[in-house]
Amino acid sequence: MQKNCAAFHDLSCYAKSSLTVVLPVLEVMGIEACPVPTALLSSQTDGFDTYYFQDTTTAFFSILDTWESLGLSFDSIYSGFLGSEKQGERIIRFVQNQRKKSSPLVLIDPVLGDEHQLYGPITEAQVEAMRSLVCCADVITPNATEAALLLKEPFQQSFSEKQALQWAGKLSLQTGAMTAITSVSLAHGHVVACCNKEKSFLVGYEQIPVAYPGSGDLFASLLLGNLLGKASFQSSVEQAVYMTSLAIERTKNAKMERRHGVAVTSILRELAQQRGAHGS
Repeated sequence: MQKNCAAFHDLSCYAKSSLTVVLPVLEVMGIEACPVPTALLSSQTDGFDTYYFQDTTTAFFSILDTWESLGLSFDSIYSGFLGSEKQGERIIRFVQNQRKKSSPLVLIDPVLGDEHQLYGPITEAQVEAMRSLVCCADVITPNATEAALLLKEPFQQSFSEKQALQWAGKLSLQTGAMTAITSVSLAHGHVVACCNKEKSFLVGYEQIPVAYPGSGDLFASLLLGNLLGKASFQSSVEQAVYMTSLAIERTKNAKMERRHGVAVTSILRELAQQRGAHGS
């Protein structure tokens, strides 16, 4: 039976990020994605001089209330950018209600900021709400900036391997979740720093000298899809790193405008082939 996912994220109407990344990836991996926009934007915010932003909290609450009145259940829950701190509280309640009747895999991507600063629409109240929300997750995927915010640590430009593993371990202990900290810079390269209960590990990758919006959304979607396919946490992270790097490389080679985001369509064929090979 096809698995499904309640996907909470913003909807950017131009350029690839958030739901326009999450939905095609999950669907091609065989997961029915059920989107609920947390905010509506004219475009993703990176690289555009101005943008329209509309918080959708009222509609968000009404959709979840209706789903619950219908008794709908989900195999997984994906939460990314929040339009308001109130949405975080409502998602916690939604997760609690879902867990009363099933065991959904809950992935929280705590979308707060990057490069040592908050994203434009993010407030301190939303940061505090996210610190609570990640504690109901099974998996969290902060970048290094977001990890610092969650841990209330100073931002770091570079890590030692030991520091990176310590941060992953502290976040896993603090939240009870499997943790994958992306975009961690070491003296000799870049890694995703991970912790799954007592086991910590690093997954290295070659840094491509360009940053495309939506890359974190792509990584989190791939990780969730692999985990739902019953792959181990370490294997799921490794596969997500590989496919995200491949998409970034192909986006760069196609000379696409950076602000348009990562070219998700460039890897959909491989994802479909992998799904076919596993008979799912």
